[in-house]
Amino acid sequence: MANQSQLEQGRAAYAYQCAEDAKKSNKAKEYKAYAKKMPMLIKTNGLGSAVAFALSKASREKDGKMKKEGWGLIYTHLAIYLSEKSPNRLFDFKREDLAKTLTTINSFEYRATTIDVLAFLSWLRRFADGLIEGEGGTE
Repeated sequence: MANQSQLEQGRAAYAYQCAEDAKKSNKAKEYKAYAKKMPMLIKTNGLGSAVAFALSKASREKDGKMKKEGWGLIYTHLAIYLSEKSPNRLFDFKREDLAKTLTTINSFEYRATTIDVLAFLSWLRRFADGLIEGEGGTE
């Protein structure tokens, strides 16, 4: 039971950090709306599809790098969570891409990762709702 408590505490701590990070961005209201939408996107379409959607909606800089706002920030936060914070460190974010990794893992890892991400997003949604004022985002 202590392990589960530590796991949830770690998820909560990182989710709080993510919401604080998003609060400072130009698209904080959109981030809040997207954090609320992401769990349903995953439940409806699957983790891989939802991650691909976030990746496709992410804004890009002129040099092609993903902007750290809106969908791009959601994608980045999920990637960092799964590469550094999750108990099942799925991949190395500095060397690999989350979307690509999700296409290569086995079905057991995929289901476990989906459950883990949904638990993380539950915390993220709560903290984003509490820390970021207003509503936004129409995508």
